[in-house]
Amino acid sequence: MRYFLTLICIVFLSFSQKAERDPRLVGKWIMLYSLDANGEIEKNEFYGKRYVETYTKDGKLILDPQYLKDDLKRNGITEPLDYSLIPTFYWKTINNETLEIITSEGSRQKRYVFLGDTLIFGYSNGHTRYLLKRK
Repeated sequence: MRYFLTLICIVFLSFSQKAERDPRLVGKWIMLYSLDANGEIEKNEFYGKRYVETYTKDGKLILDPQYLKDDLKRNGITEPLDYSLIPTFYWKTINNETLEIITSEGSRQKRYVFLGDTLIFGYSNGHTRYLLKRK
């Protein structure tokens, strides 16, 4: 019985803990460019589009609808974007250095740093992505 109560307390505490969210991420960020593992600018179909990512205080991540439309095109899907099918993304941070994006299909992590008003994401494949804080 004692083991069972301890287990229930652990589960309750893990669900009741507030997610850590670095307040510096909250706001709108404009995508500037991405670099490949060699430090070269990736001039792909997303280059120069200035997509906006929005990180809300309550932990939602809102992607630019134009980015989603362009991504569908890139994957050969030409039908209009059904906004009701856009999944909800959530975010939290770990030790103010790792961003975790959570979806219904799982989560992904990437490292981040700030350089003035620029947010830099680092990926495990050596790529980096640069975003500018929107005023």
